[in-house]
Amino acid sequence: MKKTALVIFFIFFASMAFAGSLEDIKWMTEDYPPYNYEEGGVKKGVSIDLLLAIFKKIGLNKGPEAIKIMPWNRGVKTVSSKPDTCLFATTMTDDRRDKLGWKFVLSIPQIIADGTGNYLIAKKSANIKFASREDIAKYGKRIGVVRGDVGEGLLTGSGFPAKKMDQAATPNNLVKKLGKGRIDIISYGYATVVTKMEELGIEVNDYEIVFTFPPAQMGYAFHKDTDPAVLAKFQKALDELTADGTTEAIKAKYKK
Repeated sequence: MKKTALVIFFIFFASMAFAGSLEDIKWMTEDYPPYNYEEGGVKKGVSIDLLLAIFKKIGLNKGPEAIKIMPWNRGVKTVSSKPDTCLFATTMTDDRRDKLGWKFVLSIPQIIADGTGNYLIAKKSANIKFASREDIAKYGKRIGVVRGDVGEGLLTGSGFPAKKMDQAATPNNLVKKLGKGRIDIISYGYATVVTKMEELGIEVNDYEIVFTFPPAQMGYAFHKDTDPAVLAKFQKALDELTADGTTEAIKAKYKK
């Protein structure tokens, strides 16, 4: 009798430890074109279109209204603290996976522009070049980042002091600072920077990539306590969409 009760207890505990289903997940993203953004009241982008295709694949009755666009740092705090949440498009790093415990489903196809990975971007006339991450650590001026973004983490990992990072809440604000000359360098995704420059009327050809960080995969980051069965179901749908060419077709829509 005691043994049976113990088995029932562990089954109950396991179900509570991984509460929730795909139906319960709250989907969060940021303004980060061409991956996720809103245009004319329509939510779109590579990762949003792919997520909607996954919903359809698994029979989940959800549409764009289920996706909330918010400042990136708010999304980071939410997915780190609240179960049944997912943040995308998210670059997978050791810190996010191992320290924060985020569960990743990979991968979201990247729009390749002058290579892959994350970048330091500066005005050409500033004549700034970095040969290594050690050079970045020695740079004496401020570098712009979006608060909580992978670009911030890459600078920290390069030994660049946090006190010299000029934090912005959104990519729009970050690119404005660069365009107005308030900062000389930003650490961010190149494709998004180009899109924002075009929107703001900033001459793209006046700027250049001065350092490229190693390539990294992007995906959907789930709270650390997400049920493995939920992750497996989501991953299976994504893999099938990749195999049948859907992900590549979505990427092609947004590639300039």
